[in-house]
Amino acid sequence: MRFSTRTRYGLRFLLRLAAQPKDSLLQLGQVAKEENISSGYLEQIVRALRPMGILRAVRGSGGGYALARAPRDINMEEVFQHLEGEISPVRCLTQGRHCQRETHCSTRGFWSELDEHIRGFLRQRSLQNIIDSEKPFASGGNHVELH
Repeated sequence: MRFSTRTRYGLRFLLRLAAQPKDSLLQLGQVAKEENISSGYLEQIVRALRPMGILRAVRGSGGGYALARAPRDINMEEVFQHLEGEISPVRCLTQGRHCQRETHCSTRGFWSELDEHIRGFLRQRSLQNIIDSEKPFASGGNHVELH
């Protein structure tokens, strides 16, 4: 299972916003250039994140983006679902889908358990957890590229 570049870049974007001084704004063009991400693609990512209410946008000259919530209040399961669309490892577990083999599938329990492990892991993580886990790498003086 692989997560898309949309999710990987979206997470990097959120980490960049979290690293900004309070009350400062980050422009998409600046992030796109520094992170080597297409501006158009970064705009798509921002559009996917907006419904979550975690971004604050200021238009016009000197405008940009900032986090609207504290990093500890930004849940990774929610972020991944907004960026990926669906995070279940198999389609039959996708909400609203039904499989004709559901009642007699020999692997449904396995896939369901894997799905819950993935969701549970993400559900227990916030943006702050990622920031905290990356600090030992960042303080070593070496730049750590977040994928």
